[in-house]
Amino acid sequence: MTRNRQNLFYVLACFQAWIALMTQASSTFDEPTSKAPGDVRVVIEVSIAVVAQMVPSTPVVLFASGNLKSLGQWQPDGLRLEQSKDGFYRAEFSAAVGTEVEFKITAGSWAQVERDSKGRNIENRRFQVHSAADGEPQRIAVTVASLAALNRVRTSVTGKLVVHERFESKHLPNPRNVSVWLPPGYDSSGERYPVLFLHDGQNLFDAATSAFGVEWQADEIATKLIENKEIAPVIVVGIWNTAERITEYTVTKDNQLQRGGRGLEHIQWVADELKPFIDQTYRTRPEQESTWIGGSSLGGLISMHACLERPEVFGGCLSLSPSLGWDDESLFSILQSEDHWPSDVRLWFSMGTTEGRNSDSQAVNLSRARRLAELLARRKTSNAAFIRYCEFPEGTHDEKSWSTQFLDALKSLCSPSVSK
Repeated sequence: MTRNRQNLFYVLACFQAWIALMTQASSTFDEPTSKAPGDVRVVIEVSIAVVAQMVPSTPVVLFASGNLKSLGQWQPDGLRLEQSKDGFYRAEFSAAVGTEVEFKITAGSWAQVERDSKGRNIENRRFQVHSAADGEPQRIAVTVASLAALNRVRTSVTGKLVVHERFESKHLPNPRNVSVWLPPGYDSSGERYPVLFLHDGQNLFDAATSAFGVEWQADEIATKLIENKEIAPVIVVGIWNTAERITEYTVTKDNQLQRGGRGLEHIQWVADELKPFIDQTYRTRPEQESTWIGGSSLGGLISMHACLERPEVFGGCLSLSPSLGWDDESLFSILQSEDHWPSDVRLWFSMGTTEGRNSDSQAVNLSRARRLAELLARRKTSNAAFIRYCEFPEGTHDEKSWSTQFLDALKSLCSPSVSK
């Protein structure tokens, strides 16, 4: 599949709230809420530098993409900005006083998101809605230094990556891409390989499809570890997300957010539709002990639920920065009601020490992860599977940090002794 087709699907895939919540240390379960009644008009006013150098001879259409419904809930073409005769781009929306707003400016896709003057990624823009005198709108002035041009994003895949486009499901309404990374030597050998299923697959292998051009580098990491014989060769399957990511990656509905709850259907799709397809199409080792699942944030949460629901299918879990606060910490209630984590399912989970909007939320997220580690340790029996919790100093809730965590996770789960 060509890079242009990958990018086209990427634009159409409608990434939503999760993408930017994973970026720049925002937790998925920290979705903003109104702190005081009353709606306020908010005007975003954007000036943009050296347009001709960024998108030559092409009219620039800008959007504000953010964490509110009026901003598209992180779809890259959320709120269109209209260009005025004075050269500024403007758009208006309403929000309640006290609402915490996060956003970025794009040219319609995450491959064309704003960057700094040197072309580097920037943090989400943030402000709090406050009341204005005499009903005047709150004005947010933004200067965009540069845009990541779509035709400048190059594929960064290492090794062989096969993309199955618009994979259909009997259990889920939205088709999605599935990327399959094959380990070195796959084509020249007759061997069979264990399989690692990872959520948010567009962020794993290729900067051309990943959120804001930042990938896990899962292909480079796996290649290095395999060549150094630190892990056994493994097939990595990347499950791309859809606009229904939050709903599909949660097994319960969050009472506060009033979202979520189709996770069991998602797990059924992975176990009963996607896995059989992968086993039939590639030379896999389909046994439970050679089938692993993982992800980050809500992707890490749904992976843990997958092992709890279908331990006969999944023999291991990589849960990076799981969203443990979802639905009043419902995962804790489930684990406390069970005898223990499945005794033959390996678990590696992690949390960075600076994951959250501020020091308070960072402390809460870290405390939850430590409580989970304690809970699992208390219930661990002599025949329990390998369970490991790792903390990463200064680790944040984004792809760059998860790339670092993934290296340790892969070494722990996929050591040669596990896959034999």
